[in-house]
This record gives sequence, structure tokens and C-alpha cells, in this order.
Amino acid sequence: MRRMTTTAAPVLDLDAVRARFPALAQTVVDGADGEVPVVHADAPGGTQVTAGVIAAMTAYLQTMNANSHGCFPASTATDALVEAVRRKVAAFVGGQPEGVVFGANMTTLTWHLSHALDTRVGPGDELLCTRLDHDANVSPWLALAERTGATVRWVALDPVTGRLDLDTIDVSDRTRLVAFPAASNALGTVVDPAPFVAAARSVGALTFCDAVHAAPHVPLDRAAADVDLLACSPYKFFGPHAGVLSADPDLLAELRPDKVRPAPDIGPDRWQTGTAAFEAIAGVGAALDHLAEFGMEAVVAHERTLTRRFLAGVAQLDHVTLHGPAEEHGRTPTFAVTVRGHAPDEVARALAARGVWVWSGDYYAVEPMRALGLADGGGAVRIGFVHYHRLEDVDRVLALLADLDRGA
Repeated sequence: MRRMTTTAAPVLDLDAVRARFPALAQTVVDGADGEVPVVHADAPGGTQVTAGVIAAMTAYLQTMNANSHGCFPASTATDALVEAVRRKVAAFVGGQPEGVVFGANMTTLTWHLSHALDTRVGPGDELLCTRLDHDANVSPWLALAERTGATVRWVALDPVTGRLDLDTIDVSDRTRLVAFPAASNALGTVVDPAPFVAAARSVGALTFCDAVHAAPHVPLDRAAADVDLLACSPYKFFGPHAGVLSADPDLLAELRPDKVRPAPDIGPDRWQTGTAAFEAIAGVGAALDHLAEFGMEAVVAHERTLTRRFLAGVAQLDHVTLHGPAEEHGRTPTFAVTVRGHAPDEVARALAARGVWVWSGDYYAVEPMRALGLADGGGAVRIGFVHYHRLEDVDRVLALLADLDRGA
């Protein structure tokens, strides 16, 4: 979403990065090789957290554990923490602190938002979704359409390239919402927001971007992209289980979210149902501090080396099929594969037994799996790397995939 500078990207200090993550020291006993480090290649389902995140959450619970808006020190410290982390989130996603809402996760926030749009959508109206999305950016809009009598239209996915067919972006003067992903949690495909924003603006529709998968991989800038609403989950970018929504404060003020009567009538707290998980908010701030220290340019550059390595290696494995973009640009280091003669769950179990942890199934990416023709066959194996992975981690995954052709 955000333009990268044209100067050479800084080199990531990988040893310094890895030292921040206690979980990366985990080992398991591999029957073939003895004790080996775990390769956490399940990152798209949730990344590991830094020691700084753990310390920030612990420190909050030890010294500031209180509800907000009170007159005593622990409460005022909690208020200060929330506002400080709002500023960090706003800088990370490209928005205003007054437009940052905290929640349990992106899915919960999106369902909450969908109910606030009930009065803006009616019979005969249209909502535009894509066949590339995680179901958190599909089911809330299907339910909104069912409640209001609206119709859902679809942007098609090309199963060969793993990219959206932009010629199928079809809006009208009845379109009320255009929803799209910043990147696919299933295939790693990065999506340019510009065509979706342009289509929405042409008919006065709102835009909603699911940035959950993109956040650890792609610099975000909601305001520069002219996206109305953007949501992501910090547990996908090295923080705790939580969710954040970013929007223009004026738009949040226009909408009427469900809330209890004593809750504020203005500001982002109006959108936060019940007491926030303040210790998680503390952890979100620490995760963003980590990314700010190393810089997204260095992260992107390192991840490209991981992507190149995996794509080059998997292309040599005739029994492994890669689903999604086969080129390094316009994708994240997240890969969906199927292995000839092996069900996806079987592959995941085989790799887990050797200390490599991956996902299998549809990972809530229902529409992509249907479009790829994989839904009835158990989905695919998802292998995902982030900035704390090494080239040897990639090589180890490739070697284990190669073993599956030899019956090892």
C-alpha cells in the first residue's frame, strides 16, 4: 500500500531479530536427525511474539492493571497507554489516532462494523466482495446482505495466476461497499487497492480493506490509498491476540455502532464493546516498536530473498504444485502447495513430525479454495515465512517436501 523508497533497502540484522523471539529457540526430537530447531512456518496463522511484547504485557499487569477513565494512577496510566498505542497504530497503518479502534481480532471488529452499516444498506443495494478473501472479509458482508435484502457481487480469482481479475470489478449506483484484501492469507497474493478505491469512489461506495495478512509483510498507508476502513490483527505481526480497525474519525462518528448506554457517544471508545484488553494493547505497542526499530524496508528486502529461495526450490519438485503467484513480486512469502499422492493433512503431519510446523486445509479462505478447485480435496498445505526466518529454514522445508516424493 505504501510506496517504498528507491534507495537500496537496509540489510536486516537477522541475528538481532531472531534474538527477540524466545520461541525460536524451541527444539524437537526428529526421528531422522535427532534434536532439531522448530521451524515455525505457520506464521500466516499467527506469528511468534517478541520478548518485548511479553515484557510489556507482564509489566502492565504488574503495575497498571486497572480499568480506564478513573482518577487514580493505575487508571490514568492505562489511559495514557491506550492513547500512546493508538498513535503507534495510526503511524503503522497510515491514519489518525482518533480513528483507531481496538478489539478482540479483525473478524470481531468486522462483524461489529457490518451491523453499524445496517441503516446504510437496503433492498436492491449491492456489496462487492472478492474470491480471494479470508472469510472474515466475506461472511460479515453476506450476513449484512441477508439482513438488508442487498445483493453480493464478486470479483473473480484467476486460478492459474492466483490474482484477481480486475476486469470483473463491477459497480453501480446501488453499490454501497467494496471489500477487498491487501494480501491473501492463502496464496500470498498482494492486491493493489487503487482499482477498488477508484471503482468505489465512482459510485460513492465505502471501501473496506482486510490487511491482516499484509501487515507483517507490506507497508500500509490507509489514508494515502484513500481507503475508508482498514482492519488487521496484531497477532499476525508479532503481537498478542487483538484486533485494530482504522478509519477516518468523521466516518466513525457518522455510523451508529451497537454499544451499551453508558459508553461514550464520541471517539473510538464508542466502538469498543466492553472493557478493552489493556494488557494486549500494551503488547501491540511493543510489537510496533519492534517493527519500527528494524524498518519495513529491511523486512521487505529480507522476505524477498526468502520468497526467491522457496520459489526456485519448489519449481524443482515435480510432485509439488504451487497454487498462486509463481513470481516473487506482488506476493508475500506465503505459499499454498499440494503434494502428489499425499492429502494436505498428511503432509502437515509428516512435516510436524520432523519439526516443521505448517497449516493444512482452507485456513478460512473458503472462496479461494473453491476457485482453485481444492475445497473438496482437503484444501492445501500453507507454508509461511516472515522476517525472522532464515534461508536454511526455507531449505529445510524444501528438503522435507522432496522427501515425500521418495517415501521418506
